[in-house]
Amino acid sequence: MRTKLLLKILFVSAIAIIFQDTSTAQDNSGSCKVLLESISKEYAGKCKDGLAHGKGIASGIDVYEGKFKKGLPHGKGKYTWASGSYYSGSWKNGLKSGNGLLYSSDTKKIIKGVWKDDAFYKEIVDPPYVVTLKTGVTGVNFYEDDLKIPHQVEIVFQKDGNQARSVPELNISSTSGQSSVGSSFSGFKNVQFPFEGTVEFMDLSRMGTTVIRYALSFKLTKASSWKVVIRY
Repeated sequence: MRTKLLLKILFVSAIAIIFQDTSTAQDNSGSCKVLLESISKEYAGKCKDGLAHGKGIASGIDVYEGKFKKGLPHGKGKYTWASGSYYSGSWKNGLKSGNGLLYSSDTKKIIKGVWKDDAFYKEIVDPPYVVTLKTGVTGVNFYEDDLKIPHQVEIVFQKDGNQARSVPELNISSTSGQSSVGSSFSGFKNVQFPFEGTVEFMDLSRMGTTVIRYALSFKLTKASSWKVVIRY
């Protein structure tokens, strides 16, 4: 009786192991299909019900790396054509859909925009300036004047609405150009764009009781003559 029970237990365990191995093989075998013909030759990644589902890499004439859903690119991913051109961004049911970047190997240009149902919908134009760090500063204004000396970035300060060319313990740095600090001009000359600058200084608080550290970092992408007004 005990022998029969032991044999039964061993038989059930063996069946469970075989079933487990088969299930694992189904998730990782070559039977996992990609439904987009141009990338359907080889696939490595997650699988569900015999279809690419989750993160993976598929290749054929072209190559796609990213998220899949039911055998098609869906979510974030990068599709590279045989020509070297690529699209990196959002996908939906195998179609470009949402925000993304399109690089053309012919023109060597990148377009940032929005796609709907695989068609280009509109271009996204980044602002010519962006503040990356602001400490103690109450406000910043950027003014472009291409009639002035080109490739120049002037820094102007306003405390309580009153303008001053310089402030105590001023320290400025940048990714390009020559820095200059003085009563007539503070800023950068002969800069290259895109340009990144940092301004740091110390000054008394409005009540004059404490010393406050101020800092501003910013980026300019458009080549021109710029004035940056720092309010504090």
